[in-house]
Amino acid sequence: MDRSVYEPVFYDRKDPSGEASFQNLLEANPHIIVIDEIAGQLKELVKLRHPARKFSESQVQEAITHLLKGEEPEKYGVWVYYPWSYRLVHILGEAEFTEVRTNRNQYKITPAEKELLARQRIGVIGLSVGQSISTTMAMERSFGEIRLADFDLLELTNLNRIRTGIHNLGLSKVVNVAREIKEIDPFLQVKCFEEGLTPENIDRFFSEGGKLDLVVDECDGLDMKILCRLKAKELKVPVIMDASDRGCLYVERFDLEPDRPIFHGLIDHLDIDLEKISQLTNEEKIPYLLSIHPPETLSTRMKASMMEVEQTLTTWPQLASAVVLGGGMAADVSRRIILGHFHTSGRYFVDLEELIADEQRKTGSQADKSNEFRHAPELTLDDMTALFRKIQTPAQGIALSREALESLIEAANMAPSAGNNQPWKWLYADNSLVLFHDRIRSLSFGDYEDLASFLAFGSCVDNLVLKAHELDMEVITDLLPLEGDRRVIARFHLTADKNDPAIEKHDVDHLSPVIGLRHTNRKIVKRQAIAPEVMTTIKADAATVNGTDFQVVDQEQQLQLAEDIIAAAERIRIMHPEGHYEFFEQEIRWTTEESEATRDGIDIATADFNFSEIMGLKIASNPDVMGHLRAWKGGRGFEKISRKTVAGASAIGLVTVPSFDHRQFILAGRAAHRIWLSANQHKVALQPMMAPVLHFVRLHHGQGYGMDEDMRRETAALWDQFNELFTLQDPVVPVFLCRLFIGDVPEVRSLRRPVAEVLYYL
Repeated sequence: MDRSVYEPVFYDRKDPSGEASFQNLLEANPHIIVIDEIAGQLKELVKLRHPARKFSESQVQEAITHLLKGEEPEKYGVWVYYPWSYRLVHILGEAEFTEVRTNRNQYKITPAEKELLARQRIGVIGLSVGQSISTTMAMERSFGEIRLADFDLLELTNLNRIRTGIHNLGLSKVVNVAREIKEIDPFLQVKCFEEGLTPENIDRFFSEGGKLDLVVDECDGLDMKILCRLKAKELKVPVIMDASDRGCLYVERFDLEPDRPIFHGLIDHLDIDLEKISQLTNEEKIPYLLSIHPPETLSTRMKASMMEVEQTLTTWPQLASAVVLGGGMAADVSRRIILGHFHTSGRYFVDLEELIADEQRKTGSQADKSNEFRHAPELTLDDMTALFRKIQTPAQGIALSREALESLIEAANMAPSAGNNQPWKWLYADNSLVLFHDRIRSLSFGDYEDLASFLAFGSCVDNLVLKAHELDMEVITDLLPLEGDRRVIARFHLTADKNDPAIEKHDVDHLSPVIGLRHTNRKIVKRQAIAPEVMTTIKADAATVNGTDFQVVDQEQQLQLAEDIIAAAERIRIMHPEGHYEFFEQEIRWTTEESEATRDGIDIATADFNFSEIMGLKIASNPDVMGHLRAWKGGRGFEKISRKTVAGASAIGLVTVPSFDHRQFILAGRAAHRIWLSANQHKVALQPMMAPVLHFVRLHHGQGYGMDEDMRRETAALWDQFNELFTLQDPVVPVFLCRLFIGDVPEVRSLRRPVAEVLYYL
């Protein structure tokens, strides 16, 4: 690099050749701005050398005359020319200039410490945050030489945090900072690495002209962050890094702890092959970045902002206030390390929002956890007994052995349910088996008028009937036997009479072996067509439930429209305060241990999420993060996973019923379950995609109760698109939506509560 782009030119007018060069400069450049404030500097110098003395103006002038020793004032000191700004400045010589400029440091930095600092070599990698650190250290004169590395140019988006003028747009960041330092103190030594830090120049950066005493890492490149630490560790050079969020500062004392793992060991579990890391995509780097900056250490706004990267943001946000704070902290810690006043490695936080906190915001989060959708009484044995006594239908069933009964319930419990909430309880009394709805397990925003629960009960009924037929028993099913009380779902009479006209049909007994094999498949796959004969069989099994209809779309344009609808609906669900709470607090099980402890909910391992998606969900689980996203009208990033999921669908299926009726919802659950069993029997995977239909039901049959105006408006628009996909006429109600695809059986499946927890005897 041509050093003249950031190095000023010195003129000593006491030297005849220097005087000649000075005059030639003025003659050749009449537009030069001349700044001669030497009188003021001499005045300051005189006063600071006699701090206890009160000078009169005449005494000051007398002291200056004595200092000049007959030398002409205009030739005293040096003249410094800054060619990039055409400014020619008259200043004191180096020793006196330093004495005056650092006078207000005195005793915060002692004279001996000042001398020590003046011998230090500092390296700064990355000059966005690094600009604030570099110039702050220059103002304090905490170094004698600074090495600056950054390959980037100044862009308009940098000016939210880099203190410079718009006239510098397009200028190298390295040159910009070098000029700033030279304009603060032209005697400081600056070396520029305009290509940034690279494997080819790292030895020069660390060692040429003397080994660095300290390195400040503020670069964006993950591979360079690692490389500079490996080199610092090799050479026993301390490293500091400001994260510009929550006042977070990293300190790694490789000078005192040469065996210390880089990044405090936070990435020891990851592959640090630099060649591989340099080839990683941004998404593939996320495990490293979130190991270095774990989500729990980030501010709420930063976490919320992360969800908007590549949606409404191009990269992580930074504020000038955080950058300036980081500049001060890093400069302070660097100075104390050099002076031997600080010896510790660690990760430190100076979180101003915590230290200077708003008392009103301390009282609660942005999410209200007292919503009506979270409260329902548990259905007790006394409740079930009282309800059973009200059923008027006489007992008709045969007595069942405990073994047979538990076999039936075990099969019934294998039914799918929304979020695997398993909202059922069973009572065996008077030779009849009664299925109850325990709403404490299912009451939710998504389950408007118990639609999702009743679909689950339909599956439950179907499993019980299939298992009974397998055990050579007939079943008489009495749906909703207690008029006006939806807690009693069905009463079953088990009989050996094969001629009773009320018994369940044997249309789909061939599906019984699939009960234990049926599964929800959330894998991300490439689209493959389902064989026409297989789809014909699945449709035929669905058609065995009278009063329901099953439609399938499988054309490219249709599937793209379905992707748009489902992705938007899933985003709406998770952005809604109640949908968010239910998904993260009630459904998701983050570990195998959690899943095994509750034996309900959705084990995160059943979903085909990569590391970055799981971490994104963990960040999104914070209700305050979602509060920010709602306020910003953001959250489009939540569509990404749904889009990947639907993109691999071979077909999208929809079960409808002729009207909004709970008995029909149970029948729809039976039809959906037969579709599911039939699909799995023929090695076709199925995943419910219920968010759109649940929103539509709430909008149309609940007048949008619990939805804000934006949610109503967007859901109404999605309904119009949905009708392009599936032509539906009032009063037809869509109740079950799913994707069908070709995919391997998942290794992990959702668990079920044991029979003993759900079966009661009277």
